[in-house]
Amino acid sequence: MPSRQEDLLDAAIGVLGNQGVRALTHRAVDAAAGMPLGSAANYFKTRDALISAVVERFAERDRIAWRAIAGFVQPSDPGELATALTGYVLRALGPERPVTVARYGLFIEAALRPALQEHLAESAAELRRWATQWLRAIGSTQPDADCTAIMDYLDGLILHQLAFPGPPDTLAAAIDRTVRTLITVNRAAP
Repeated sequence: MPSRQEDLLDAAIGVLGNQGVRALTHRAVDAAAGMPLGSAANYFKTRDALISAVVERFAERDRIAWRAIAGFVQPSDPGELATALTGYVLRALGPERPVTVARYGLFIEAALRPALQEHLAESAAELRRWATQWLRAIGSTQPDADCTAIMDYLDGLILHQLAFPGPPDTLAAAIDRTVRTLITVNRAAP
């Protein structure tokens, strides 16, 4: 069961994802969490402290989600990997859209405030370790390089879909083509 502090941070992630970083205030977090005024300020004295705690909570939630995914997704070929990644993208753009928007808002904050980068980088590194294992399992001879290329591609694809939504029925083919191209090229490489 989440603690009161975790409830506030989850509400803050919701504020970020639904209203943007400018709307992230103690008052907005209190309202989103359904808690009395001043609740967020009791835990996070300044807005910077609130944002830092949100980054830590976000990284924690990412690790939990990816551990669950890694436990049941075991692709055995490029097509299965592309299918799993397509599911991730569609979920990120659909039911998890506010969390995805919050993620990109935190990325921008980290670009402006390097002190936030450590927790986001740790979470991303763990995710890339799992993805690298999947790529190694499906025959990539360059799993680290492939992982970087695929994850960067997915980040760009998701960001563009958030800002300039296109037809979602084209995403599966685009992701499949990208994964197969990378893996095929690397299998053929000496």
